[in-house]
Amino acid sequence: MNAQNTINRTVSVMPADVLFLHWATSLNASGLFREALTEQMTYRNIDRDELVALVDEALHDETYDLDELVEQTSGLEDLEELLEAPDAEPLQHE
Repeated sequence: MNAQNTINRTVSVMPADVLFLHWATSLNASGLFREALTEQMTYRNIDRDELVALVDEALHDETYDLDELVEQTSGLEDLEELLEAPDAEPLQHE
């Protein structure tokens, strides 16, 4: 994963979790988080690779930014429809 494509978010953890992560220095907390998200995507019948490809397409083409994707979609179907819309135009950057 490229650092410039990474969004930093705050995650709340319990004190016991912090202590465990301190002990288990070989664990990658970000990796564990992504693994848990992937499990939830699978549970909800969302193909992670497909989601990544669609988001990358939207962001790469500069048609949308991440905030717009969050605001305008509530599921994979919404994202697909948004990207297939004939009136989708690249953002105007100032």
